[in-house]
Amino acid sequence: MRHTLAKTAILTAVLGCVTTSVMAKDWIETVEVKRDGIDTIPIEVSANATKYTGIKSGSHKFLLRLHARATSGERIVAMKVGSFKGVRYFEADGNHWSKSFANREIGGGSKRTVSVSFAPTIPVNKIRWQGWDPREACALNLDKKIKSGMSRSEALSKTWTVSAKAYFELDAVAARKNKAAPGQWNMKSTTTQRAGNTYDVAVKCLPAPR
Repeated sequence: MRHTLAKTAILTAVLGCVTTSVMAKDWIETVEVKRDGIDTIPIEVSANATKYTGIKSGSHKFLLRLHARATSGERIVAMKVGSFKGVRYFEADGNHWSKSFANREIGGGSKRTVSVSFAPTIPVNKIRWQGWDPREACALNLDKKIKSGMSRSEALSKTWTVSAKAYFELDAVAARKNKAAPGQWNMKSTTTQRAGNTYDVAVKCLPAPR
């Protein structure tokens, strides 16, 4: 009998934890990060007589739209956007690029829906690329031109425009409506939800110096 009661108690505790976890996830309806507007400035890639050698641009200005919406009984209290996978508001980022928003920056815990236009200038070496980086994009284009019959020297003497995909991820934090004011919430009293997206960046493959 005692063994059965113990098993029942353990099962109840486990189910209680599962229920809490599911409820916590339901505190946030949507999370989204995407490009906000038209980004026409390309990242430039240098070349020599035989290949593309590296990314010439030191940084790039991104036009981002950050959006999060909580359920009716909760409020968005913080967000963090980063250019890497596994962005978490309450964790350190190591050497990755990120930017956090909290308190007055996003309404001081009074808003169910938060949308922020953000235009950071990020060092190119801090950007995570999906698939290939700008130099690799130019190299792939070079291979394509050579396979189509163009000589390497001719291809490298021209300017080409291709694209690469930067990756961004947004982590949103929600708290109960009555505990969402600055100073009232922390990691234990909130829940988070993440979403990622790619951002197409124009890449200019510069000609080799003559």
